[in-house]
Amino acid sequence: MSDAEVLVTVVIPAYNAAATIDTTLNSVRCQTHRNLEIIVVIDGATDNTEALVRRHAQEDDRIVIIVTPNCGLCPTRNTGARAGSGKFIAPLDADDVWHPQKIEKQLEVFAEGGADIGFVYTLFRRIDQWDYLIRDGALTVWSGDIFCASLLYNCVGNGSSIMIRRRAFEQVDGYCMALNRWGCEDYLLQVLISRDWKVGVVPEYLTGYRYDHRSMSRNHVRMALARLKMLNIVAQRHSNVPDNVMQLARSYATAELAIAHARDGKLLTALSDFLAAFQISSLSTAAYAFYRLRDFGYRFIRNAGGALRQQKPPKFQSVNPTTRYGISFHPLRSRTMRRLLHQTALSTKSF
Repeated sequence: MSDAEVLVTVVIPAYNAAATIDTTLNSVRCQTHRNLEIIVVIDGATDNTEALVRRHAQEDDRIVIIVTPNCGLCPTRNTGARAGSGKFIAPLDADDVWHPQKIEKQLEVFAEGGADIGFVYTLFRRIDQWDYLIRDGALTVWSGDIFCASLLYNCVGNGSSIMIRRRAFEQVDGYCMALNRWGCEDYLLQVLISRDWKVGVVPEYLTGYRYDHRSMSRNHVRMALARLKMLNIVAQRHSNVPDNVMQLARSYATAELAIAHARDGKLLTALSDFLAAFQISSLSTAAYAFYRLRDFGYRFIRNAGGALRQQKPPKFQSVNPTTRYGISFHPLRSRTMRRLLHQTALSTKSF
């Protein structure tokens, strides 16, 4: 079967997404890979999301609509994935967008990597509500056996960049219901798949990840707690995770919780969290705090530079996905992770 004949199941959970669903669906319908089944799960929406999706369905018979009571991202994504029959599953949040070649290029990586590739991800850019670029996401191109590394750092960074082999999705039983309405469910899925499968990457900015201060991912404390919960789930499912790796991962997650509480002005709680992280692993916590402060410094420089620019930034679809936009500081984080893994004498091919 040629790449053009491969059926891909696109899953779009949609809850009150009337402001963005048109743009999202247009970005899917314009994919250069045409053999798609586009499953939109209306998750108890109370606005006119369903009417907008039905208008698209009248124009494109690849769109299938499923309406459910509001139940959250995990069951909604699982429902959409299991309703499809594609060899690969491509999740897409109802406010994110894809570059037209996103699916095509991921299929090429699957074809080149062979049957042991569990998922392929792309780089992403943050966009605002009008699709203008805010900044590039993480410049990480980790591939191969990345299970241990992925416990320390989410190299994908969002739920709309990946394409998953259906067999790998079914092997881990889809999105974990224990994290429903918590967050990190997409991160956990990636970690669990990378335990038994290799990972591929398209090193191009093919996904537009919409920044919304009201979204779950902007609740930093909740996301940090979800990350700790995620690590507990991994430990329960895979008791043979190297102790030094799990120790590093827990110290990072606890340090991130400290930073989240500090952002909320809860300084005493933040100090308590940081001391707890320091007790788990003093070296890794200090290194984590260092690179996070360094990240904030680079963000300040980037934002200051953006304030000096008078012209509007470009829109996502108008920028070459192979080029970088603005200042990218994430390679510093990636190098820090690598050094820490080597310092713990971890034998891994994660990089």
